[in-house]
Amino acid sequence: MKKVIGMLALVALVGNIANAELLKNFKYDGKIEVNAYNQNNADFNKDLNDKSGAVDTRLMLNAGFDLNEDVDAVVTAVKNNRKYGQAAETATSDNVATTTGILDVVTFEQAYLNLKGVLGLDHKLGRQFYGEAGDMVVYYGPQMWPYTSPMAVTAIDGWTGWHKLTGLGRDWDMHAIIAKEVRGNGNTDINLSGFNAKTSVADVNLNGYVYQKNDNNTSAGNNDYLTLVGIRAKYEIPQVKNLVVAAEYDMNMGKNTNAADKHEGFAYKLNADYSMDLAGKLAFSGEYVHQTGDDDAADSKDEAYQDINSDYRPGIIMGGGFATGAAFGANDGVTTYNLGAMWTPAKMEKLTLAAKYYNFSADNKNTFAGDEHVGNELDLCAKWQHSENVAVKGYYAMFMPEKDNFANDDSQTMMGAAFMVKF
Repeated sequence: MKKVIGMLALVALVGNIANAELLKNFKYDGKIEVNAYNQNNADFNKDLNDKSGAVDTRLMLNAGFDLNEDVDAVVTAVKNNRKYGQAAETATSDNVATTTGILDVVTFEQAYLNLKGVLGLDHKLGRQFYGEAGDMVVYYGPQMWPYTSPMAVTAIDGWTGWHKLTGLGRDWDMHAIIAKEVRGNGNTDINLSGFNAKTSVADVNLNGYVYQKNDNNTSAGNNDYLTLVGIRAKYEIPQVKNLVVAAEYDMNMGKNTNAADKHEGFAYKLNADYSMDLAGKLAFSGEYVHQTGDDDAADSKDEAYQDINSDYRPGIIMGGGFATGAAFGANDGVTTYNLGAMWTPAKMEKLTLAAKYYNFSADNKNTFAGDEHVGNELDLCAKWQHSENVAVKGYYAMFMPEKDNFANDDSQTMMGAAFMVKF
């Protein structure tokens, strides 16, 4: 409650500044998220008492305003450090080593200028979010559902240029990025560059992209040059109403010069979604994902799929990072599929019920001594959309480990409730 009151006071203060026209065309919005959960049996042994729980919080406040007719600015403040039950926080630190004030833990994850229409492009300069949540290739931004603990937020410093045009008989939406993920000491930076283009051909939505990530930060003398080339396609089949299929393929190139390994990994994803009217809205979904692993560290090939900064996190337990006993390693590779159903009753349009089943296996045959299959997960979720700005979600998840791979194979469970308030 103290944080809510403090936030409202901040909004009121900023609102008064805007009304005084010190900031031209000032706009703000934000979101408060609370995720309360209990988990049990993370060690897969039901005879040991390892129940645990927490309540995570995240506050995000976005503000935008015009600097002049050609340039606007965006700032995003984030506070996601506190769990329920911790001591109350003061506004500022009192210089005692064990005390941290609120202003010490609020981070400005976005702070960029947007130059509109300069040389035919919109230019974003500064720290910014990039990509789409859940993307298998690259995403910098707030991690959305399934929530992690804490509710992590990332961003990247750099330049992005955006342009829309019509040519070759179709519309194009293109952008490029030149950015720095990490600035190290000396020549130990992590730099990112890339180009992304979207269009449609014969009602097929196409998205092609190429990214290069130069990582000199991992260890002394390590120069890892990773190039990722990929394409996505999405198509709504006209012969079957409301059936949408999609496919993605990503290929690694480049070389880690320190380890003398060539990047030869790849990944692909297949999706199908179908919706129908049945006492409301009923939807079914299916997904298959394969990411290669590397089963021979001694050769000159790195066959494990390497992403740029992936946010692909399937499953409440696995995707939320709560299945620590069955986590995949960097070179394991992943083969996973999921099947889901979602229903919104006609007489209760604010309610959505969902169920999803996941299957997880490792591509690297040397990862698990017993079986490449890691386990299965079942997620059940009910969401109440009270209004456009208020939503409540209750959920239950069960991860069932493969008995051939672990000393104990009892299921891990998790249940919780998530609240979201937009303003």
